[in-house]
Amino acid sequence: MHDHSSPFLSALGFNRSDSAISSITPAVYCLDHLAVLTLSGQDASTLLQGQSTCNISEASEKLSLLGSFCSVKGRVISTFLLLKQRDEFQLILPADLAESISKRLKMYVLRADVKIQISPEEIGLFGFADNRVTPYLPANDYQTMVFNDNAAIVKLPSTATPRFIFIGSLDSAQALFEQMGTTDRDFCPALTWKFLDTLAGLPSMTSATSETWIPQSINLDKLGAISFKKGCYTGQEIIARTHYKGKTKASMHHVTLTSNAAITPGLKLFSLDSDSNQSIGEVVNALQTESTWQLLVSVKNKQINAENIFIEGHESDFISWL
Repeated sequence: MHDHSSPFLSALGFNRSDSAISSITPAVYCLDHLAVLTLSGQDASTLLQGQSTCNISEASEKLSLLGSFCSVKGRVISTFLLLKQRDEFQLILPADLAESISKRLKMYVLRADVKIQISPEEIGLFGFADNRVTPYLPANDYQTMVFNDNAAIVKLPSTATPRFIFIGSLDSAQALFEQMGTTDRDFCPALTWKFLDTLAGLPSMTSATSETWIPQSINLDKLGAISFKKGCYTGQEIIARTHYKGKTKASMHHVTLTSNAAITPGLKLFSLDSDSNQSIGEVVNALQTESTWQLLVSVKNKQINAENIFIEGHESDFISWL
């Protein structure tokens, strides 16, 4: 849905490429599946600290954070990437969850000095991959560099070519492309970026999977998205109890599936060898490359590396562990 156009990139003279993976450096990616939620005001930090799993006080103009919002039952509503720019927080999260998360946060504002906006017009977003070492690109994951005074570049985890997210104005984006010497004006579809997220082991929620898992079941503890030293936040009691009592029952893994079937996040996993009909996990991320599916799945720990595991409705196709 989001892959056919990108108003921000189109305004920069880019066209959608028919190629799923680009060999061009830098390769530019449409991120229209994502939205930007901005929070400003004197109480914005306090509000976010009380609602998120990460420690907001650790965010700075030089360091962005991976985090999540959870329900009172400790279930992940959505993950996000948080940037701090001057006196404003910018949260990059799934576009189809932005409105509901905005409404949820506004419930806690009351009389606090907080302004919440979804994808302000002056802010654009795109991804790019570049294997060159340059002074304007951060070197470490989640390291952030201010660009052109009113934009930021964040380095994200990657299994191959280093990749980054740009967030800022149209003028700053144009200045970045000029500095990078970008002459090719084709961008890769958002599905390709989702594919790279999956390879990097970064889970993403959808409206269908929101509030399905506790953070540990999708590896948010291993990804550094949970602070166990900060104060109270929504869902903390269950998340902390799971951590300190060592009772995490499931974890997330990258697997593949050779099948032409339609696989979607939220579908349940079963074992052909199990005596019961109970599910042993769920699909978190699902991206298809030709006839092979790249999947992130949350699976019960006792079933890790087990054989004969299939996805509901597709009993003849078994997942392959990587």
